[in-house]
Amino acid sequence: MNLFLLDINYTMENTLIESLKPYIDSLDSYSEEQFSFKQSPDIWSLAQMYEHIQASGFVFFLANINRCLEQRKGQLGGTPSEAGYVILKNNGFPLNQKFKRPDTDVNPIIVGNSLSYYKEGFSKLKEALLSTIPAIEKDAGEYRTNHFYFGMLNAKEWFLNTEFHFRHHLTQKAELESYLK
Repeated sequence: MNLFLLDINYTMENTLIESLKPYIDSLDSYSEEQFSFKQSPDIWSLAQMYEHIQASGFVFFLANINRCLEQRKGQLGGTPSEAGYVILKNNGFPLNQKFKRPDTDVNPIIVGNSLSYYKEGFSKLKEALLSTIPAIEKDAGEYRTNHFYFGMLNAKEWFLNTEFHFRHHLTQKAELESYLK
C-alpha cells in the first residue's frame, strides 16, 4: 500500500526539477570567494551546504531508492514513523525547522568544493534521480528501508523525501546568501 497519493497535476519529474533549479541556477551567480565564505565558524558556507545536499543525495537518498527497487538491505512491509507520516501528509518538512542528526552532538565536518564541481555534480544527481522514476512508478511499494527518523520508507517515499530535503535547504540557502557582500 502506498501511503502517498499523488495529485493529478503532480509529476515526480517536474517537482524534482523545480526543487533543484534554484541550486543549479545560482551556481552561475557566485564567485568562488562568495561560495566558500563562512559568516562564522559554526555556520556553513554555501559550498558546505551544496556538499551536504549533493553527498546525501547520492549516498543516502538515491542509495535507499535503489535499495528499495532492488529489494536489498531492507524488508517487505513496515511503516513510516509518526514523523514520517506527518511529512508525507504535509508534502514536506516543517518550515524553518533546523534538524540535527540523532544520537550525536557532533555533526561531521563538511568540506566544500569548487563551483564547477557542483555544476557537474548537481547535473549528475538530477539525472540519476530522474532515471529512477520509471522503476518507482512500476514499483508496488512494499519493499522498504529504514530512515533513522522517518521510519520504513519505500522507493517513492524516499524519492519524495529527497525532494523535501532539497526544498528544506532553500531557507538555509537564502540565509547564507544574505551574508554575501
